[in-house]
Amino acid sequence: MIYLDSAATVPMRKEALAAYAEAAEKAYGNTHSLHEAGSDAAGYLDSCRQLWASFLNVRPEGIYFTGNASEGNQLAIRSLLKGRPPNKRTIITTKLEHASVLTTLHELEKEDYQVEYVPVDRNGIIDIEIYKDLVDDQTALVILQLVNSEMGAMQPVAVCAAHAKKWAVPVHCDIVQGFGKIHLDIKALDVAAAVCSAHKIGGPKGVGIVYIDPAVHWESVYEGTTHQNGFRAGTVDVPGVISATIAAKHAVAEQQDSYRQARQLQEFLIKHLPAGVALTGDVETKSPFIQGLILPHVEGQWMMLQCNREQIAISTGTACKIGSGEAMSAMGAMGVETDVARKFIRISFRRLTTEKELKEFLRVVDQTLKKPALL
Repeated sequence: MIYLDSAATVPMRKEALAAYAEAAEKAYGNTHSLHEAGSDAAGYLDSCRQLWASFLNVRPEGIYFTGNASEGNQLAIRSLLKGRPPNKRTIITTKLEHASVLTTLHELEKEDYQVEYVPVDRNGIIDIEIYKDLVDDQTALVILQLVNSEMGAMQPVAVCAAHAKKWAVPVHCDIVQGFGKIHLDIKALDVAAAVCSAHKIGGPKGVGIVYIDPAVHWESVYEGTTHQNGFRAGTVDVPGVISATIAAKHAVAEQQDSYRQARQLQEFLIKHLPAGVALTGDVETKSPFIQGLILPHVEGQWMMLQCNREQIAISTGTACKIGSGEAMSAMGAMGVETDVARKFIRISFRRLTTEKELKEFLRVVDQTLKKPALL
């Protein structure tokens, strides 16, 4: 199969698989156990924290591991809010956030938080002036995804964080679609919290990585939690974390070459797009790894099924949002009409994606659009 859905997940790297197998045999102890097996497991976990801190340019004591990035988003948001003064009840965000964030925000609205959604333009970029007007002394938290998972739009997170800092407001940033693909420096972004995911970079599913600035006050979501300084309940999956760390090491080492290749694939795509197919987002500023396409007269779901029949994997948006209407909501936030949004498809690249594979995808799209029955 030609796999063009890497924003959803990618296969595990050989090195990550080998690391998991070895760690499952050697690092099986519970990190809270006081015997030697537990101490060995805790030592491995500390080493992984050190490595993730170097990948992100942060302090290692701020690194935590969760069951996935969705859980990481939810825990980080709620932990930060619990650490804020009770009179601060406003959250600033966008409608382009990941489903795990939007779901949490819907819950928080029922808990008397006020959520303000900053409008975005046709390219998915926030209106910075409206954002600045919204942040004030009543703001509890700002939440911004670095790279949008539908069309690859990149938000000016560093600019937003600098403004929020004037009001002593922490910023939480979902970097899932950015880590290992674009140059990332959390210290430069100056955010209070960030979340990334192992399975997007060739690591195992079931491992999320969270950073919370040790200088920022937060409180445990669940009382009595002892693991990882109270951030997350439950025994840490040490083999999974080791595997994720090995995958991250390779992803970071390959990042510049991967980005260069993705840019070349994006240029090839633009040059060979079939007539009537529109590319979403600003190609000069968006992530080249994610390409949102709007078809002229065929629904995205139909095109996805047709590609699948031809052994080509694409999607109609973020996998976590499929069937929940959130992908349509994201398009709507960008000013895309509902009937047009239904014609949306997404393809996304990885290090192993080739121009030959992209050419075959474009051939299938072109032939499908030319079928008289669909006109």
